[in-house]
Amino acid sequence: MRRLFVLLFSGVILASSISMDAAASSEKAITVDMVAPDAPVSIIKGEPTGSTSQPSQIALEAAIKMVKSKITVPAEFSEFNYYFNDASTYSDANWTMTWSTKDGNASITISSDEDYHITNFSQYDYSKTETGISKYLKKELLQTAESFILQVAPETSGKLKYVESNFESVYSGNYVYSFQRQENGIAFPDNTVQVHVNSITGKVNAINVNWLYDAKLPSVTTKLTKEEATKLIKENMKMRLVYHSNYYSIYDTRGNSDKKAFLVYEPTQAYISIDAKTGEVYLTKSEWINTRAELEKATDAAEANGSTTSTTNQLTEEELKRVQELKNIISKDKAIETITGNSALYLDKNLNSISATLNKIDDSKGTSSYVWNINLSDPREIDYEKEKSYYRGYAYASVDAVTGKILSFYSSVKSYYDEVNKKWNTVKIPFDQKESQEILEKFLKKQANDRFTNSVLVETNDDYVVFYKNEIPVYGGYNYHYNRVNQGFEYPHNSIYGSVDGVTGKIYSFGSNWEEDIVFESPKGAMTSDQAMDAYLSKDGYELVYEINQITKYDDSKKNLESNAYNNLTSVEYEVRLVYRPTINPSYISPFSGEQLDYQGEIYKDIKPFTYLDIKDETKYRNILLLADMNIGFEGDNFLPDQAINVGEINDLLNKIGNSYYYTEVSTTTVEDARLITREEIAQTFITKLGLEKLAKLSGIYKTGFADENLIDEKYLGAVALAKGYGLMKSDIDNKFNPKSNMTRFDAVDMILNFIQVQKNGVY
Repeated sequence: MRRLFVLLFSGVILASSISMDAAASSEKAITVDMVAPDAPVSIIKGEPTGSTSQPSQIALEAAIKMVKSKITVPAEFSEFNYYFNDASTYSDANWTMTWSTKDGNASITISSDEDYHITNFSQYDYSKTETGISKYLKKELLQTAESFILQVAPETSGKLKYVESNFESVYSGNYVYSFQRQENGIAFPDNTVQVHVNSITGKVNAINVNWLYDAKLPSVTTKLTKEEATKLIKENMKMRLVYHSNYYSIYDTRGNSDKKAFLVYEPTQAYISIDAKTGEVYLTKSEWINTRAELEKATDAAEANGSTTSTTNQLTEEELKRVQELKNIISKDKAIETITGNSALYLDKNLNSISATLNKIDDSKGTSSYVWNINLSDPREIDYEKEKSYYRGYAYASVDAVTGKILSFYSSVKSYYDEVNKKWNTVKIPFDQKESQEILEKFLKKQANDRFTNSVLVETNDDYVVFYKNEIPVYGGYNYHYNRVNQGFEYPHNSIYGSVDGVTGKIYSFGSNWEEDIVFESPKGAMTSDQAMDAYLSKDGYELVYEINQITKYDDSKKNLESNAYNNLTSVEYEVRLVYRPTINPSYISPFSGEQLDYQGEIYKDIKPFTYLDIKDETKYRNILLLADMNIGFEGDNFLPDQAINVGEINDLLNKIGNSYYYTEVSTTTVEDARLITREEIAQTFITKLGLEKLAKLSGIYKTGFADENLIDEKYLGAVALAKGYGLMKSDIDNKFNPKSNMTRFDAVDMILNFIQVQKNGVY
């Protein structure tokens, strides 16, 4: 049976010379069967790993013929190579074929699944760099994208909905058109097609087809209303009030720090959906099923059985300061003793080689701290035959060089596997999960009491296989994870963690991540969890959809794990479900206003194309529209082309050039931003952005040739001359530069486009 093929496409896509007149595929179109309204959903069965799918001569020839029936490979792409990927947990079996020129400068790469459906296409030509100023508007190339989809994936005809288009960046020059599968008016977001079209050449550079063929979809008849599904979601998922950090906006565009921990309501479940026919609640769309017989019985049985001279007058003030910092530092020997003398820690008896280094750490406020980093290892000669083990212990730790507190620790744990005889040795595990937790928390109270008392246990799990009993893995360690809390609310970005060995009762892992300078938002006035849930489910992204559930069947018995990591997989199957599913992203809800928040704690604004009510003439304002399609423009409904541009606006446009898809910089408004900027100042701004500021400051070498050069401020003369030389700025009809006048938004667009072209060509 055909299976879902998923391959992520990445990398910079350059120019393409695809023939858009390639013949349509002669392959018979595959229809999507519909089942009766009350019939069970069919399963799309996958083949076992290591199946009959093989890179045979017949299969490769068929794959090549299929590809060349849909995409013309130019004669100059005469070098051919391929590889075959067998099926795995993460992707189905597939062919990847590459045609390249003899000099290796250009190549075409096409992937197909086992049934010869094209899944990916991309073309690179390193001899051409078609990037920079767009020639085509985004809407002018949409039909090109749609036509290419029909050419390479005709089975998708009539089943695609155009959802969005983005501009990658000025460095790739590609428009990216995204399409989503639709069946009977219902969205199928797990199946998508994405096309990359070069905005300069108008040629398709790449396509990614993520499609489940031969899928039998449930009928569109539902037995649950959206209101009934909402009730089930509320019964099986709550909104929890937690802190998050604005890590990605700690510094604004001017380098100012604004670090904070903000409160949000977020769902307790990372994923939830409700079957629209049965009302079943799904908390995953990726199931793992163990195929071994009597798994639970065997597991229960295993668990039951498992139970100096002063020279200060020669030092500078700064040097003296650093020397004084060291006066309270504990010695190297004492730091080592802090680890080796701590009976709670797991340390192999043969860890006799010990080294320690002192490290100085400076925080963002300029405060220094010192840490001893300690490494322990086993220096002995290895006699594998005698010891019947390849295991060699090691450990490392860090100790606060002033307080002597242990900051982190990790030690390897003894292996009970006999490498010589290829068998597991059984061992008694006297410490259970609860007893081990008590051991760890006793240690935490001594070493990090302030942090521990402001934390809450959020996760406990088993760790490492100590041996097998009846082919069932028996685990010998326990991991514990504690999240930081403030006024009773979790801050998961800060935590303490530790691990305890159930065989010895010793700690083999400990550490923490903790910010001392974080500012917590007050929870006063926060809404209730129920109110937050209503706000959450009211946002866009909660609807009736088809979705794919991947079911992986596996066998984790000892013999399979020892033979090959992939051999324990037996099959991968796909099930299509009709569900009500919230896919609200970001999933943060303000506890004070109920509004959706972004990952920096600000009110979420969906990134939408720049459109302007006052820009109607596509000929006159084409450059404005091209810039808008490159995700560069002004916020608001109107562009106001005749309005003078200010400092903040010109800087904002420049910041977006190198970051035209993902915005990570945080803009802050100042009095300076509102000031209108002169033409000579703009010249300086652009030359600085090109990295030519020092060159522009050279005196006595620049002449601009402008009739009013004498009006240019001396400190801007070099920048103006360079701006003219690079074609960034021009004179008026009278050969005047008008250095003290302001520039309109309309004229600024032309300068921005010229700047992009200069960047593309390179500064020499």
